[in-house]
Amino acid sequence: MIRLMFLGVLSLFVASTRADEPPPVKEPPPAFTAQPCDVAVASAAVATRLQCGTLKVQSPDGSVFQLAVVRKAAAEPKAGAAPVLYLHGGPGAEITRFLGLSDGDFVPGHELIAIDMRGSGRSTPLFCPQLAANLNQLLQQSPDDSSLLLQRHDALLQCQQQMLAQGYSPADFGTVQTVQDLELLREQLNIEKWHLYSVSYGTVVALHYLAVAPKAIKSVTLDSVYPPDELLTSFKLQQDQWLRQLDQLCRQQPGCSQRFGEMPQLFNRALARLSQSPLQIGATPVQMLLTPDKLRLAVMAAATAEQPLSLLPLWLEAVSQGKPALLLPWAQLLSEPTDLQLAAAMATECADRKRFYQQGRADSLEQLFGLPDGVCAAFAGVAAALQPPLVPETAKVRTPVLILAGGLDLFQPDSLVLSQWLGPHSQLVAVPFALHGVRGPDPCLRKMVSDFVRAPERFGPPACLKQTAIPYLITDLEPNARLAAESAALSQRKPGTLVLALVTLLVAGALFGLIWPLLAGGWRWLAGTSQHWSRPELLSGGLIGLTLCAWGGLALVLWQGLERQSAELWLGLPVDSQLWRLAVLKLTVPALAMVWWLARCQLWRPLLAQLMLLAGAWVALALHLLP
Repeated sequence: MIRLMFLGVLSLFVASTRADEPPPVKEPPPAFTAQPCDVAVASAAVATRLQCGTLKVQSPDGSVFQLAVVRKAAAEPKAGAAPVLYLHGGPGAEITRFLGLSDGDFVPGHELIAIDMRGSGRSTPLFCPQLAANLNQLLQQSPDDSSLLLQRHDALLQCQQQMLAQGYSPADFGTVQTVQDLELLREQLNIEKWHLYSVSYGTVVALHYLAVAPKAIKSVTLDSVYPPDELLTSFKLQQDQWLRQLDQLCRQQPGCSQRFGEMPQLFNRALARLSQSPLQIGATPVQMLLTPDKLRLAVMAAATAEQPLSLLPLWLEAVSQGKPALLLPWAQLLSEPTDLQLAAAMATECADRKRFYQQGRADSLEQLFGLPDGVCAAFAGVAAALQPPLVPETAKVRTPVLILAGGLDLFQPDSLVLSQWLGPHSQLVAVPFALHGVRGPDPCLRKMVSDFVRAPERFGPPACLKQTAIPYLITDLEPNARLAAESAALSQRKPGTLVLALVTLLVAGALFGLIWPLLAGGWRWLAGTSQHWSRPELLSGGLIGLTLCAWGGLALVLWQGLERQSAELWLGLPVDSQLWRLAVLKLTVPALAMVWWLARCQLWRPLLAQLMLLAGAWVALALHLLP
């Protein structure tokens, strides 16, 4: 009986103790979730190096985003190498879908991590999917600048209303929010520190990240700095300064300044011509009424890549002379769809308003980004309450910083002032010939970034910078749609039938006309057998050699066109090649006489070689003449 009473009391005690215990706390689900990759890849080997996932983030008001993340492991990992985080531009650009398209490493030995920011790329949700197309349509159809500005204003306000109706506003965007997302991602991936590579708007994110969480960063590369507020100037003033830089480039190229004169004056003549009468470019499906404001937008678009840049003086000359024949590619360039998510870009810029807008000065942000005046003020009025992004204080910067400044960058602020702000741990490398986005296809510029990331404290600009080619400005052009199409096919490694036929005929002609007789003669000489060459064979061999030299010169001109990344092969062969085409054409006259002579002498092998080279010349003419 006593034993039963003891057990009862003990049971009551245990039950009461358990009742006082707090319930078990459930661990929150991880913010980062791995998932199968759905990006295009260059090869199966690259696919094995990719890891994809989503990062779930939430704004203070409860708005949720799923951010796309892709990790690309190094082909040959380096022990202890911190990852490189790529911060894309925009705002509203994307990067994750491009990581699988290259076999090479961004920085050899280092993992590369990319994330599409809120409302951008493959992240969700996305907003106003037709906004970019609608703005492009307005650009083509608007009859004057005031109508274009009003229509853009209305289109952006409609997008704002859609975002607000879905529960999203500038309070869900902005640089401050982005840095918080990146810190969450770093914690979720268990990364102690990483290197930052940032381009354009990504430099705003990188600078704020460096200001608020420097201990998470091993180095920062600022490629084409998006200007901080103190370095902003009027967009028109920036464009005029850029035209003076372009004028310096023109002066370095033979024949350019003699053809076009000074670039600012050429631009002003084009503006004056359009102020008097807009210029109609093209016809359906691509047509545009070019106005002064559209000309400024067109210059900004042409200043972002070397191919359209190389044609810009020619285009400005055509505008000033009222000759639209060469301007259709320019209209097509302006009308091309953009991958930029303009709704996210607008919301981000409006969230950062306090950083950019300066009372009493030209509102450069709205001009530069194309936001009509008052758009951000109309966006729910929340921008004023948001925290602006910061630039780190000089005394607190201990992290190595590399600033890459392109001399032909239309958006470039005074990078020397920014370097002085950041203090002795920053290095400025000015690349006079580079455009917006300094690190590009040039191997020297790619190597420069890799060298800095691998050893930031011991970095020095590479010597190869002095050997890189400067952009080439075309002074004359003969557009050829057929050759442009063949050039595009060759760049995609899909040569057309005529190009394959031309190469085959030239190789076969060289084989039968030169290589075969030279090898046969060498063999007979080694064997001690006398060799007799008839006069027709000797003359035929000399003519074949001369013809092949002409083709070799043409190939060299084409190669130079490819090397300088100009628009020559975009629109057709460079004008320099006309001399070589004329030389090849003139060589067909003696070749016809040689065919007649060889046929009479019944020398069939050299006759066959001559016929092949003649056929090659005719194929080349067909490339130029056929539609």
